[in-house]
Amino acid sequence: MFLKYLPLVGALGIAFPAAAITVNMTNFRLGTASSVTMSGNSGSPSYNGAAGEFKGTTTPTTTQLSLLSRSAAAAPTSFVAWCAELTQSFSFGTPYEYLQVPGDSYFSPDKVSDLSRLFTAAQGFVVDPASSAAMQAGIWEIIYEQDPSYSFDTGTLRGAPNNPGEQSDFDTVDGFLMNLASYQPDYQIQVLTSGEHQDFLVATIPEPETWALLIAGFGALGFLKRRRKAD
Repeated sequence: MFLKYLPLVGALGIAFPAAAITVNMTNFRLGTASSVTMSGNSGSPSYNGAAGEFKGTTTPTTTQLSLLSRSAAAAPTSFVAWCAELTQSFSFGTPYEYLQVPGDSYFSPDKVSDLSRLFTAAQGFVVDPASSAAMQAGIWEIIYEQDPSYSFDTGTLRGAPNNPGEQSDFDTVDGFLMNLASYQPDYQIQVLTSGEHQDFLVATIPEPETWALLIAGFGALGFLKRRRKAD
């Protein structure tokens, strides 16, 4: 599973659709990253450099924590994410303010569904820097491709590893991309968005602890509403 550590962020993302949080990306999740070349045309961007899954920490606002239970406030805040855009940058180890928004308010419905299907297809695939880079390239392909079908070899965005020895990982992801309709859109897509820094994509299947924290959050909100009415 791509996202193991995000019960608090997952709950906040549902209970607070546009929640302001502080994000600090610390490194690539696997410690190192392979490099890729994404060649864009007809308005799709180009990129040449390191690619892969990130790891980081996030801190909700004081207001959000006050609306959640004490156990929710103490939940782990480590998470993993992917690059959601190629037109801005960020620095590891530097905190930035972001808004957490649902994927369908950031991407078109078709893009959200296709991203979700890619994560379903790729469960268990990312195990090393090469597969992580190929997966990131697949995410960019869905986000920026302007043709109705996806492939690293055709369309307005094409991708390849800078190390020819990692081509098999790209071939695997290319197979996922060309057969997305075969997979269910099981993953929830959320985006950490900033007008000044690179946006991040978070994909997760809601797990029991996430729903428990969500219920706790709504319970706190209901309590505050009843208290206001009583006053």
